[in-house]
Amino acid sequence: MSNTAGTTIGTSPFNESLKRRRKGAASALNKPAIQTYLPHLDIETRDFIREGLELGEGGKTPVDPTPMIQRLSLSLALTLNWGTRITSSDPMFHEITEVEDMISRFRSTTGNLVDYVPLLRLNPFQSSGSMAASMRDRRDKYLTRLNKDLDDRMEKGTAQTCIQANIINDPDAKLNKEEMTSISLTMLSGGLDTLTTLLQWSIAFLAQRPDIQQEAITAIREYYTEDQPLADVEDDQKCAYIVALGRECLR
Repeated sequence: MSNTAGTTIGTSPFNESLKRRRKGAASALNKPAIQTYLPHLDIETRDFIREGLELGEGGKTPVDPTPMIQRLSLSLALTLNWGTRITSSDPMFHEITEVEDMISRFRSTTGNLVDYVPLLRLNPFQSSGSMAASMRDRRDKYLTRLNKDLDDRMEKGTAQTCIQANIINDPDAKLNKEEMTSISLTMLSGGLDTLTTLLQWSIAFLAQRPDIQQEAITAIREYYTEDQPLADVEDDQKCAYIVALGRECLR
C-alpha cells in the first residue's frame, strides 16, 4: 500500500528522512501555527452543531450522528491540511471516507491476520494484497487532486493558512515530494481515525449523562448571554468546566 506514497510518520523506520518529516510537521503544529488554524476549527464545529440541530429538530427527533461525525472529521482533516472544505454531497467525500476506512482496517492490530500468522501468506486465494493495491491507487488519485488544487491556489495567492502551505513555505523543511505526501497521509489518516472515534464515544457518553450536559450548559451561561450565545474562537480556555470536559473526552 505504501509503494507510491510512502509510510506515515508513525509507521516509518527512524532515519534522516523521518527526522525531516517530524521537523516539518512540528513547524506546522506548534502553538503559533495552531492559532492560525482556529478559524477553520470554528467554522467546522459551528456547521457540525447546526447540522445536528436541524436534523434533530432541536432535540425533537432522534438522529444518527455518525454521518455528521464523518463529515466533520474529514472536512477538518482536509481544511487543516490543504485549506479546502468538503461537503457530504461531494463524490470525493464518500471516496476518501471509504478508502481511509479500509486502510484503517488494514492497519488494525486485529484486522489483518497475515501480519501475525505468516503461514497464511501462502494461501493463494487470500485477497488482501490486491485489495491493498486497489486502495493505494484510489488514494493516490485524491491525494494528487488535493495537492494540485493547493499548488494552484498558492500560485494564485488565494490559499488559506494550512499545514501543507506552512510546510511548503518553511525554508528549513527541505522536504521532497514523497516526504510531503507522507506528512499529508499522517494528518489525514490520523485525523480521521482519532477524531471520529473521539466524537462517537463522547456523544454516546453525553447522551447517557444529561446531568453532565446540564452542568456544562450552566457553566457556559455564566460567560455567554443570549446576546452572545457562542464562544469566540480565542476564548475557549476561560470556562474551566468545559476545558475539563474536553480534556476528559480526549483522555
